[in-house]
Amino acid sequence: MNKNIILTIIAMAFLLIPISYSNGGCVKIAGDNVFVQLSMIPLVPEVNQNASMLFSFGDYNGLSNGEIKGNMTIMHNNKPVFTRDFKIKDGILDLKHTFNESGYYEIFLDFNFKNKKYAPEDFLIEVKEKEQNPVFNIVILIIGILIGAILMKLIKIK
Repeated sequence: MNKNIILTIIAMAFLLIPISYSNGGCVKIAGDNVFVQLSMIPLVPEVNQNASMLFSFGDYNGLSNGEIKGNMTIMHNNKPVFTRDFKIKDGILDLKHTFNESGYYEIFLDFNFKNKKYAPEDFLIEVKEKEQNPVFNIVILIIGILIGAILMKLIKIK
């Protein structure tokens, strides 16, 4: 196999590392083709860090445009740490929340939509202690610089 091809494959593998730290979400089916999606930034929040959550309510036709009334409860160790009643019309509910302890949290939603009551399965999120060691970030930065330098040399050789 050509040396340049091998180096290119290795470089691409290292470039995929940031994607593994990207944000994401989870979808729960509430019933009757109604779903709720939770998107969160960051995907795994840290203690005392503000987390942004976006709940999308919809069906197979897209986001709901009808009125949705409901209640949200965040539980930690079987105790409620946050409750909120909500009323939305555009299918989007946003929330910013700061978690005070590490561990697993459950988010429960109960809502009424088109004269029906829905209670999808709870969302489970993990909150971690704040990472104190910045060595990992520095190593990734150095590796990225080295990969860039190697790729620049390879490009100039051609």
